[in-house]
Amino acid sequence: MLVPNTKREALQNTKTLKHQNTKTLKHQNTKTPTNFMTPRLRRNAFFLSMALYAVTAWFSEGYHHPDEHFQVIELANYKLGGTSLLDLPWEYEAKIRPGLQPALAYTVIRSAQWIGISNPFIQAFLMRLLSGLLVCALFFAWARRLDTEDKNAGDALRWMALLLWFVPYLSVRFSSENMAGLSFAAGALLLLQGLEKQGWKLLLAGFLFGLSFFFRYQMGFALMGMAAWVLWHSYQHKQGIQPVAWLLAGLATACVPGFAADVWLYDSYTFAPYNYFISNIIDNKAAYWGTSPWWYYLEQTILTATPLIGLLLLLVLLNGIRKKRTHVLVWSLFPFLLAHFVVGHKEMRFMYPMLLPILALVAWGWSDLQNRLTTKKRIWRWARPVLVFTVVINCLLLPARSLLAAQESVACFHFLYRHAEKSPVTVYSHKKLLYESVGLNMNFYRSPNIHNIMYLNVRAKNIPAGSLLLSQDLILKNPPPGAKTARLYAYFPDWILNVNVNDWQSRTRMWSVHEVLSPKS
Repeated sequence: MLVPNTKREALQNTKTLKHQNTKTLKHQNTKTPTNFMTPRLRRNAFFLSMALYAVTAWFSEGYHHPDEHFQVIELANYKLGGTSLLDLPWEYEAKIRPGLQPALAYTVIRSAQWIGISNPFIQAFLMRLLSGLLVCALFFAWARRLDTEDKNAGDALRWMALLLWFVPYLSVRFSSENMAGLSFAAGALLLLQGLEKQGWKLLLAGFLFGLSFFFRYQMGFALMGMAAWVLWHSYQHKQGIQPVAWLLAGLATACVPGFAADVWLYDSYTFAPYNYFISNIIDNKAAYWGTSPWWYYLEQTILTATPLIGLLLLLVLLNGIRKKRTHVLVWSLFPFLLAHFVVGHKEMRFMYPMLLPILALVAWGWSDLQNRLTTKKRIWRWARPVLVFTVVINCLLLPARSLLAAQESVACFHFLYRHAEKSPVTVYSHKKLLYESVGLNMNFYRSPNIHNIMYLNVRAKNIPAGSLLLSQDLILKNPPPGAKTARLYAYFPDWILNVNVNDWQSRTRMWSVHEVLSPKS
């Protein structure tokens, strides 16, 4: 240790030390962004999320994409005897769809019937509820995993599970994308836990990875990345072949229900994954539905999630990938994205199976960004109002997306089902059958008490009193001549319809049902 030779040097050292202490104190007092959750809020966030997902499951009637209904529920309804073979999509004849999820839907419907629930809308709600609660529980299980590495990352994932506007809506979808993603994310969590302690968790992880594939064959790309990571991890930690053996045993076990469900669905022995590969890859039938450039998913993420939120998520995701580039989620995500970028036919829903892994990486990226902003106060002052504005937009979209039906037509079917419970009713629809959608019939929601008549010109019909007229507008623009009608149903409640600012109702497609009060004169 050097001792100052003069009083002047000692005074100078003292001033330097005071300056350094003052600078350190200012640095410590600098306000930085945080995802801070109190222990109480951290506990309550789970129950709040569960409640929100349950509410969303109730209101989010219908489907996000027709495959959610026709490739799952309608196939289960066919096995229940409620749908004709002629009403099934072409994929059934080609035997290219996995039977596992229709079998799960069949089980839920049969269980509901066993306890006395015959209403198909309540049965569909139970499927959405099951999906939503499982996804919600998995989000918080992953948040606890993130807590072991970074508390802020765990809190960020909790906030997104609870408040990110599209997460509850997507989580309650009883779709192949959701079930495949749920199985894969649960398997990845058990994989990380099993590699630490070995044993049965690796077996269960392999089983869940197998189920993920049988829910949605495209998950094979993510499983390739996962397999490469397991081999690399086993080599790095000198774990030998044992982890791989446990995972393969689990995968083999999953083949039993996977292939058994295909035999059950098609009533014949078939290899549906191979049929799918030939149909959509070799014969390129998927391209019949349109093709898109490789940057489609980047563009649609920004547009679909709203530009500000989507751009922020993409930037933070890239930071998370950079930070956790050796993590199993990154290794699984990369081949999954690469394959979907290369394939010509693209839809945004194809990304939904990787929703939880993506948001986990976003949480890590956001936590790392916080640490960087700690030393860059000026950037934080600029970024804070942008973030506040983003939160405001998100909070406006969250209730709208959680409380609106996924398909307005199904909400109308629900009303008609209740209306016809006591006595039969005839419903007249214009140019389209009541339960028709994308050229197929939605037999699952059909009421035995409803008789549907399609008309081209309402004036040519003698519509008796008591009949119902279906309109896809709020106002019945072409009522039967000489007949009085009264609106019985509109998708939005009266307290919203009473506010018609800028005549928004005339430009909004809104299903409504009108009753004929007197016969045509």
